[in-house]
Amino acid sequence: MKIDRLDLEIIKHLQEDARLSFRHLGRKLNVPHTTVFTRAEKLVKNGVIKKFSALIHPHDMGLQTGFVIIDAPPAKSKDMAEKISKFNEARRVYRTFDGKIITKVVVSDQHRGLEKFLTKIGDYPMTTLAVHDVVKFEEGVHPEILKSLDIYQDK
Repeated sequence: MKIDRLDLEIIKHLQEDARLSFRHLGRKLNVPHTTVFTRAEKLVKNGVIKKFSALIHPHDMGLQTGFVIIDAPPAKSKDMAEKISKFNEARRVYRTFDGKIITKVVVSDQHRGLEKFLTKIGDYPMTTLAVHDVVKFEEGVHPEILKSLDIYQDK
């Protein structure tokens, strides 16, 4: 699927406020709301937009964020990453080429919550990093980065 400047504008605005109506967005972009609707549906259908949701900053809710880096044996890392991804505390799970698993966790209590999560993982060498402060909280992808992709065509 190719995306163009209008698709990027739709993505940008919906990332900023997913509650924005297609009619209002059409007025902002100076195109019919039916065009916005059709484009947005196509972006969803093709997997560019995964879902529309509310973002909650964990620290604003009194939750603690941390990262756990696990040195899993490469042969077991895929299965282990899948297992970890099913835990409620695991918000992001990454697997590196050398078998490490990097997990972003959100827990209600920095010490007990994190300890409880770690006991679910098992006995592997790991590093835990509690986050003191979130300097930038961004879940979307900046449109300028999307412009650098092969799927972008400037019309």
